[in-house]
Amino acid sequence: MIRTYVQIKFVVEGWHAWKDAPIEVDSLKPRHRHLFVIRAKIPVSHDDRQLEFFLVKNFLQEALLKRFPKGEFRSFSCEFLAKFVLEDIMVNYGIKKDITVSVSEDDENSAIVEC
Repeated sequence: MIRTYVQIKFVVEGWHAWKDAPIEVDSLKPRHRHLFVIRAKIPVSHDDRQLEFFLVKNFLQEALLKRFPKGEFRSFSCEFLAKFVLEDIMVNYGIKKDITVSVSEDDENSAIVEC
């Protein structure tokens, strides 16, 4: 069986802090900046641009920045942010399965959520 997906990628400048960081990485305790790279893989049922890349990207980017103005992610982790993006896709597009979202800090280490 062939499955078709669209994949969206965008970058958001953001700030967060991890107040409970272990001593080995205590530099993560104060507020610090990252470029959060968000990728979303979303299933589609046909190959005639069912979901337009730019429209999906703009929706997801605006939804994230509406929830967290100026990229102030506070103490939220990549895992937490990925869940927000996944839920936005589910609610806005009515898709309930086969979605993958990853959020990385500076396009290095990522958290991945799937449904």
